[in-house]
Amino acid sequence: MRFPRRLRLLVVLAVAIGVVIGACGGGSSDNAALNAPPDVEADAPVVESVVVPTPEVSIVGPIPGDAQTSPTTGFEEADYAAFEYFVSGDAASYDPVDALTDDGRWELTARDVAPYTTRIIVKRPLDPADFSGTVLVEWNNVTAGFESSPDFIFAREEILRKGHVHIAVSAQLAGIDAAPGGGLVGDFGAPLKLADPDRYADLDHPGDDYSYDLFAQIGALARAVPDGEVDPLDGLEAEQVIALGESQSAFRLTSFINGVHSLTPVYDGFFVHSRGGAHPGFDDGGSETAVRDSGAVRIRDDLDVPVLVLSTETDLTVLGYAPARQPDSDVFRGWEVAGTAHADSHLLGGDEQVAAEILGCAAPVNDGPQHFVVKAALAQLVEWVIDPADLPPRGDPIELADGQIVRDADGNALGGIRLAPTRVPVAALSGDPLGDSVICQLFGSTTVFDSAELAERYGDEATYRAEYEAALDEDVSAGFILAEDVEAALADVVSFTFG
Repeated sequence: MRFPRRLRLLVVLAVAIGVVIGACGGGSSDNAALNAPPDVEADAPVVESVVVPTPEVSIVGPIPGDAQTSPTTGFEEADYAAFEYFVSGDAASYDPVDALTDDGRWELTARDVAPYTTRIIVKRPLDPADFSGTVLVEWNNVTAGFESSPDFIFAREEILRKGHVHIAVSAQLAGIDAAPGGGLVGDFGAPLKLADPDRYADLDHPGDDYSYDLFAQIGALARAVPDGEVDPLDGLEAEQVIALGESQSAFRLTSFINGVHSLTPVYDGFFVHSRGGAHPGFDDGGSETAVRDSGAVRIRDDLDVPVLVLSTETDLTVLGYAPARQPDSDVFRGWEVAGTAHADSHLLGGDEQVAAEILGCAAPVNDGPQHFVVKAALAQLVEWVIDPADLPPRGDPIELADGQIVRDADGNALGGIRLAPTRVPVAALSGDPLGDSVICQLFGSTTVFDSAELAERYGDEATYRAEYEAALDEDVSAGFILAEDVEAALADVVSFTFG
């Protein structure tokens, strides 16, 4: 079964809901709480790759027919295809040896083992010569009670043009079986077993306590498949394997990095996108209560692989990331992007009618440059993994005062990564909550300046576009937008009436 286009767009609402706002405690933190970036990089070692034992698993597929939640826009032009597989094995759960401290330096021990059968969707180039050597493994988001791969949506153009393999992992129970309080289930999507009972009858998830080891095992499969098993990469040999996760999945990646990575060093790097300050635990599935009570936690600073954390305005204030800020190092970069919201119009396919008519958001939702920065961040992270000396640029923190974002006279955030839309503005782009709807609060807002104000500011449209193009060139030079995306960024500029 495939959902109509508009309903497929709404699959991404799994990330819009993110983590329940009340579960993201930890207070607020102004810029003074963020240590100034050191002048000299830390001496933490970085490795390009690791070798781990291949897990004992069995693989079935590719499964014929249409897989659920598998958008393939642009695949024909890029000569890509998506394939679904079922993976079975035994996954461990974990217990902390000591209290989970806010520095993230956790030690875990295996508690028990349970069998599982889950699914993965592998998106790969059909011509092996097009493969970049990079495999991206995304922890599917399930907050709405069904699955989506938001980082693939944000970074699709970069993934396809570079020739990366993308593996979407059904890591959590709620993506497979209906869970209590299953978000938007029944309106816009459903867990796999409800959406297509016959196709997914064999899936069997033991619970989210086992999700961490399950996710590690899929990463290990990207490197080597057991003898006699189906190869989901069809002979492609991974040179680097990088983990991705957005929103709730970024919360879980935080716990994975801090506790599990040292036990199963599968991944060569991590892209942690729109996490809050808190973290899920390792028992009871990392419940909402565990997240709410955990407080803010940093990424541990003794890692052997790079981590890039990308945050929107909403993540800092609404989801409580500000207290978890930390200084950059040889293995950590924190990018905070002004003018962005946790979810935005790009996730809706640019369809403002979806936001207005279906979500019920009164104002135009955020139309900021988040997806361009995600693509740049992914490109920078891949190069960083390949060459540890090729560090990404630093980004300034967004300015906070009394837990709120400090804004300029136009209403745009000060500090952070301020790209062309905030430096040569035609609108106020905000990630602040707007209205009473939980969903709409995470989509921020766009407030376009009126034509008289634009005329007074720029004179005419030609002058505005010249200034905007110059600002984009500066963004490319700074490393926060890719040269390949400049044309698309210019095409996104709306033709305004001046005067």
